[in-house]
Amino acid sequence: MTSFIRNAWYAACWADELGATPLARKVLGEEIALFRTESGEVGAVEDCCPHRFAPLSLGAVEGENIVCGYHGMEFGCDGVCVAIPGQENVPDRARLRAYPAFEQNSLLWVWMGDPEQADRSLLPDVHWIGDPKWRSVTGTTRYECNWILLVDNLIDLSHTTFVHKSTIGTDDVADTPVETVRDGDIVTVTRQMNDTEPSIFYKNVGAFDGKVDRWQKIWLEPPSTVIIDAGAVPAGSNDQSRGIDTRIISVLNPVDDRTVDQLWAFSRDFALEDDQMDAEIEKSILHTFEEDVVFLAGQQKNMERQPNRKMLNNPADAGVVHARRVINKFLAAEAG
Repeated sequence: MTSFIRNAWYAACWADELGATPLARKVLGEEIALFRTESGEVGAVEDCCPHRFAPLSLGAVEGENIVCGYHGMEFGCDGVCVAIPGQENVPDRARLRAYPAFEQNSLLWVWMGDPEQADRSLLPDVHWIGDPKWRSVTGTTRYECNWILLVDNLIDLSHTTFVHKSTIGTDDVADTPVETVRDGDIVTVTRQMNDTEPSIFYKNVGAFDGKVDRWQKIWLEPPSTVIIDAGAVPAGSNDQSRGIDTRIISVLNPVDDRTVDQLWAFSRDFALEDDQMDAEIEKSILHTFEEDVVFLAGQQKNMERQPNRKMLNNPADAGVVHARRVINKFLAAEAG
């Protein structure tokens, strides 16, 4: 469907997934061994020892180095071999591809392209995760589809009316026209729904007992982070103190051409000390995303069966169309 945008930051995993031992992850089709050194630095190297091609993720961390579990060769975060058991000299070719990597906002980020172009200012803004004024429930959901299909799904929420009736879906989402704006490389889709019935999910977490004014503002931060600003207040009140404000953050890791991991966070500015609310949110979000998993896997299979057939775009797809144009712009720039 597409190739990958490599000169960008991708979230390989949640920071708390990386413990004392190396962790294997696949990003853009490349196998990576992640590790955290004794001093706390994050390392990301190709998951293949140059000696006998053993996965380094099966090894260990000693001090500032990752150690191959097969024959004990040691490598630093820069991929350079620093020690080989039984010999003093280390050949120059005993090195690995190393990826710029660091931890921020509870995620481990890896730069998959030219290391010379790695620029932390290009990191997507997901500051709500870990902000003390917000509380986040986080997780990872895997989809058996190309990553672009998941971008489509998150940008165009009209499907929630039909797919997610038991959680976040309401009739007014599909019936309400959207406003789509492209400002440079940022595509924003906005939907305002006034004097409407709250979804089942909103009734549960917001304790609304009547109609609400509800909003959705969705934007893509290229290449693959989608943020949804969603909330509601009692209808006609404009009273934020009686409403709910949330951010649904999806940082996508394209594992390969037909697999994508969605590292998601549901961040809220209310009930900041409520553990039971966390459990309710997690249950609903996992159910919602698992419904999407089924549909997107079906889309992928149909596309593979009919590779030359083009999709039909409707007015509600304006955000999807613009988002794909932005992605194609990045792909074309890297292709030269």
